[in-house]
Amino acid sequence: MDEKREAGYDILSILSGMKEEYWRGVSEVQEEGGETLECVTLLLGGEFYAFETVHAAEVLRIPKLIRVPGVPEIITGIFNLRGEITAAVDIRPLLGVSRPDIGDGGRIVVVRGEKFLTGILTEGIVGIAPLPLDDFEAAGATRSEYVRGEIRDGDRLVLLLDLPKLLASPAITATGY
Repeated sequence: MDEKREAGYDILSILSGMKEEYWRGVSEVQEEGGETLECVTLLLGGEFYAFETVHAAEVLRIPKLIRVPGVPEIITGIFNLRGEITAAVDIRPLLGVSRPDIGDGGRIVVVRGEKFLTGILTEGIVGIAPLPLDDFEAAGATRSEYVRGEIRDGDRLVLLLDLPKLLASPAITATGY
């Protein structure tokens, strides 16, 4: 150890300083930001919706969808996701929002349900960002049962989806069909 001090550095004191700096940085972030939800924000019916990224598997350009006869209208078709046949659903009717045509910016967000993967059609993906959990307010009574809360993010209102509840909806699971 004396040899290291003679060489001009003491590795133990350098590591100790780095450790203190790391923990100081971690505590400052926690004090400043509070608890957040990492969310995917997307556009549905001209409104902004978000859900926790833990449910998202991937985002795709909308592939060719094959219509399946006899299933609810909400299931707009199926597509091949690397060998796995996956349903594409348009959840806008469940949310009570309009259904404008999905243009070139449209995407499918593949989400993980409890038992299956499914693709949610969107008019576009806004991005992924942490949203402050403390700033969420209860959704208004006129909102869909699948909306957990809402938050003002800059100049836009973002509605937080209850994705597990939405994916368990009989309209999506096609129970009874």
